[in-house]
Amino acid sequence: MALEHHVRIDRTSGKASEWRIDKRIFGKFFEMNGRDTYPGIVEDCIANGSFERWHSKRKKDGTNLPWTMRTEIMYRDTPVTPGLAYPWEPVNGVEDSFRQPEGGVHGKEEWKRFQQFSLEGGGDKRGICQRITLADERTQEYRLRLYARASSGSGTRLFASLEDKAGASLCESVEELSAEWKRYDIQLVLDRASEKRYADSPFGEYRLSLTADSDEACEVDLDWVMLASGDAVEGMFNPTTIELLKAYHVTSIRWGGNYANEYNWKDGIGPWEQRPVRDNLNWGGLEPNYFGTNEFLRFCQLIGAEPFLNVGFSYDLPPELAAEWVQYVNGSVDTPMGKLRAEHGYPEPWGVKLWQVGNESYGDYQFGYTNSIDFSHRLKEYCDRMKQEDPTLTIVAAGEDPMYVDYSELPGQPPLWNRRLFELAGPAYMDGLDIHQYTRGIRDAGLRKAWFENNGADPVFYNQVLVAYPTQYEALIRELKEQGGAFGFDPIELEIGEWNLEPETEADWPKAEYETMAHASYVSSMLNVFLRQGDAVKYAYQRDNTLYYRAYPVDMRPVNPGNDTSRMYAEPFLRENTGWRSLEVASNGDTFDMPQTWVRIRPMKGIPYIDVAAILSDNGDEMMLFAANRDLREARMLVVEGDWADGEARITAMLQHGDTPFLRQENWYEKAGYRVSELELAARPDGKVELSMPAGSVARISVKLARDFI
Repeated sequence: MALEHHVRIDRTSGKASEWRIDKRIFGKFFEMNGRDTYPGIVEDCIANGSFERWHSKRKKDGTNLPWTMRTEIMYRDTPVTPGLAYPWEPVNGVEDSFRQPEGGVHGKEEWKRFQQFSLEGGGDKRGICQRITLADERTQEYRLRLYARASSGSGTRLFASLEDKAGASLCESVEELSAEWKRYDIQLVLDRASEKRYADSPFGEYRLSLTADSDEACEVDLDWVMLASGDAVEGMFNPTTIELLKAYHVTSIRWGGNYANEYNWKDGIGPWEQRPVRDNLNWGGLEPNYFGTNEFLRFCQLIGAEPFLNVGFSYDLPPELAAEWVQYVNGSVDTPMGKLRAEHGYPEPWGVKLWQVGNESYGDYQFGYTNSIDFSHRLKEYCDRMKQEDPTLTIVAAGEDPMYVDYSELPGQPPLWNRRLFELAGPAYMDGLDIHQYTRGIRDAGLRKAWFENNGADPVFYNQVLVAYPTQYEALIRELKEQGGAFGFDPIELEIGEWNLEPETEADWPKAEYETMAHASYVSSMLNVFLRQGDAVKYAYQRDNTLYYRAYPVDMRPVNPGNDTSRMYAEPFLRENTGWRSLEVASNGDTFDMPQTWVRIRPMKGIPYIDVAAILSDNGDEMMLFAANRDLREARMLVVEGDWADGEARITAMLQHGDTPFLRQENWYEKAGYRVSELELAARPDGKVELSMPAGSVARISVKLARDFI
């Protein structure tokens, strides 16, 4: 009995909200960040195919070594070879045989380099290669595109091969080179699929090799190399990513993040071969700008998700540039930018309504960061100019994340950013506020040790505090609604523009990371907050790169349990002609106290182990209850009762649970260690419905009512 959690919903006392829950709370965040984009969305399996000087982001600890001394940059164990574009590697090259001259055929001269290597003649092969991962479980056909030439004018052959990582060729094409640049379009078909394609992230089993031989000494030049799968959608997009985003019911995609504050949208329009390659100043590496405005909006169209565009905020990205972007996206062909869009192959306006100005602009790590007064005043010009182009826009302003007090303008004082934004810009200009939530816990190992000693805690309880943090986040949202109400917002519309749990732990601790059911129970709790606070929370974008199907050196992983959780929540909202309202419930069960955990989690008493939220269909004939058991040690019994449980209601449940809350899902092709069970439930003689919820589990209980609830 002590582990029972009781929930009661009655027809007489259960109150449905007047407002409907917005299905855009099931969005995903996307940022231009290396392999997330290429090949996660755009099918290009090659990094730095244009052979530019690689940009290495300076470490935050102050280390500012030359990039040639920074071998940790994005591709582990990849040596830096003088004269050779990173992360390419030499094949039989000797010292001083590689150069990166200015010029080439892709982009404009002031942005462009190409790769050159020397042959000594006599038939010896030399060249370059790059280790890659190919999704050969889907297709074994690949399309290689490149430009090449040889100073010899004739008698030089280029060998384009897909090889295993030991250098054995699996398929090869041989091309005769001339003295002039020529575009080669080559089909490569693997003779077998790999069983180890993701065994050595990010490189896997393969490498692309571009080598040449010649009877005489000469120079070989290469430029603009791209390698895409033969089954790319419209010759461009990753088909697995499209399938996953559709299968997991992603309703909206927010493009933005830190990168937005350095991005000039004009870099990403027009023919690919004319677009500049830019340093990715925020994240390191290079951005070829293949995934520009039209590509992003077409991608959203293919998956059936509403786009959300983030305008950068800085003096380098002024309001007039933002207004031109709105005109390019939404303007008719009679406008200058609308005409330009039509020239680029998209005559019809896209009609994007959701826009944001700035991203975490309070942080000194952001380009264009500033103080709250300056941001609030300059924001007004952005809003004015953008709405002059399209008055129907919804414009959300970059707000300060609740409890991120380490970014406060006045140390030791409550954050001022949101209050000043409400006061100085307010509802006359901004339609909503963007806030983020990355639940991380205690980053410093010494502070973690002190926390454990002060609280008599263990690693499981530490993770449990983080998993249950959404209860405190809901209190912060209520405070933010109240603050906004004092300045005329009724209530303030909130966009949770980025959110997720990224726990900071010791290496040998259990960890509620992406691959675990402990993490899925956090996802469930956050979604419960969005359901209950749906009068304000209109948009939410989880940062979860899993569905952008790619190999990535930091957080490569298969689809994780949290995506099944999100799908479980989103499914009812995809029904046509059915809206859902938040439904009040009376909830009673065991609780625990949350201690102060660094500066971002304040002490809070009475945190329920089981977190519940309920929704009701518009016509009152169906009710759903969502529950997360955030107890990471014990199973708990969820007991649901109410005057609707009359024996005629049909009650079903979906229960997502694992062998343990901390078991990692590492299988790319099937669920391993966790499952989603479908159950038929029946009321007990006393009218109560029971569901046993294992530690760290998630449930959805659906009730088809025999008569309308309302």
